[in-house]
Amino acid sequence: MSRKLPSLNAVKVFESAVRHGTTVGAAAEMGVTHGAISRQIQQLEDWIGRPLFKREMGRLVVTDAGAAYAEIVGRALDLVNDGTQALLDVSDNVVRVTTTASFASEWLMPRLWDFQSRHQHVEIWVEEGKEIVNPRSGGCDLAIRMGFGEWSGVHVEPLMDDKLFPVCSPEIAVQLRYPRDLGKFSLLHDDDPQAQWSRWLSQVGIEMTPGNTKLFNRGARFASSSLLLRAASAGQGVALARERLAESWLESGKLVCPFPESVELANAYWLVTRHGIEPRRPLRVFMAWLRQQVRPSHTF
Repeated sequence: MSRKLPSLNAVKVFESAVRHGTTVGAAAEMGVTHGAISRQIQQLEDWIGRPLFKREMGRLVVTDAGAAYAEIVGRALDLVNDGTQALLDVSDNVVRVTTTASFASEWLMPRLWDFQSRHQHVEIWVEEGKEIVNPRSGGCDLAIRMGFGEWSGVHVEPLMDDKLFPVCSPEIAVQLRYPRDLGKFSLLHDDDPQAQWSRWLSQVGIEMTPGNTKLFNRGARFASSSLLLRAASAGQGVALARERLAESWLESGKLVCPFPESVELANAYWLVTRHGIEPRRPLRVFMAWLRQQVRPSHTF
């Protein structure tokens, strides 16, 4: 049967523009210029013979017909993607993993040699990412994420819990007898909303008055837990660390835990896979190995 189809590249560009809501977002995804996106959309509209967007004060607003067409096109592209990937999976021993840079460098990478030595026929490709993506449709087999596991459209499985406690260099630790002594040093912070100093300080009985809040909020801030731990090991101050990410630093003695108190975190690390699809054998093997790597939580 002969099919009357427009340019598939123009269709992909159109669907991306609708999904992102802007031609700028589509240009970033497709790796082309903003002008190239506009030309492809115009080409598709000319081929179909009706507008898919309205131009309002320099903005593109999808028409009702365009929205309906984008939904159909999106489903079709997903089917092509899934069918292509399923075909590749017949001989594909690559497991594509996405996780945060800090988790990859501080927890996964130090252990990955063990997996590769046991399963030399499986290749693990690790990419950095923070957003929750739909595995396979998002270009990965497995996402490892920190959170509460309340993500729709995917299958989630808890991997391990975590807790918070202060860490610092041994040289600083000998000067810390009581939690209030922390006021003599710079406290190091990262952008993790669950790992704020006020949580631990309140746990050990330090009232967060305006004065104390100002005192304990000072100090350098870092974009990731990995950078935070490196700064603490360099003696730049005291960091509030996640136990799972600080394990190797504590075991090496480059960081120590000056106080026994810790704060249990309600959120956990999760294994996120595609919903309703049995994982391929290489992925099952890797996930089983990840479960074996989880040690009982303890305070150093």
